[in-house]
Amino acid sequence: MQTDLSDSVALVTGAGRGNGRAIAERLATNGASVVVNDLDSGPAEETVERIDERSGEAIGIACDVSDESAVQAMVERGTDQFGTIDIVVNNAGVGQGDRFRNEPDDTFWNLNLDTHLRGAIYCTKHALDGMVEQGYGKVVNITSIHTKNGVGMSPQYDVAKFALLGLTKTLALELGRDGIRVNAVAPGWTDTRMTADFEAATREQILDLNPLGRFARSAEIADAVQFLCAPASDYVNGHELRVDGGQQPIDNWKHRYGDA
Repeated sequence: MQTDLSDSVALVTGAGRGNGRAIAERLATNGASVVVNDLDSGPAEETVERIDERSGEAIGIACDVSDESAVQAMVERGTDQFGTIDIVVNNAGVGQGDRFRNEPDDTFWNLNLDTHLRGAIYCTKHALDGMVEQGYGKVVNITSIHTKNGVGMSPQYDVAKFALLGLTKTLALELGRDGIRVNAVAPGWTDTRMTADFEAATREQILDLNPLGRFARSAEIADAVQFLCAPASDYVNGHELRVDGGQQPIDNWKHRYGDA
């Protein structure tokens, strides 16, 4: 199976920690040069250092992916450094939200849609010209286990991830004839900082409904992304690859909000 990414350049957003860091490191291990993005420069540079220690090549760029002008500048800098961007992994995300009738304003709606959806739109948009020119490219959007049927605790997050899946499907149709494959990875519940504060009862319910009886590891999410970025998946397009251990639908509404 052809997984070598030598001579490829990947932009990975939200790569300063968690799944994003694991993805950036995995792509670098397989030969890609990596533009490591994070909202904060410190975590981004830590990921770059970890890649450098393994003789990989990377640069760190801090920017908010919901700021289109900042994204354009990031893509231009990455292209200036490495010559092209062949792969975009839209991983940047947020975990904040609240039930629909609790939110007094649009703060959580804006945060989730700006980061998950608009961030992916901007990063893909500004990397696209180079991919079209060379007739080849890979875009991998990180959706969520929530796209199976929602989870019932954060409509803002769920809707943004469903929208990102929709973007994946429609761009796959439009861009496939240009040689660009657009796919998604839907991680299940993963041991990251976003799940670290789950209550014990919520964790127990999740594990009870998972045939593998554990949370995913970030390295396992990175394995799936690596496959979709590599030549081995060149005939895969418009697909959402679920990496959730066969997790069954969960409604942890009562654990998080009570009966009201």
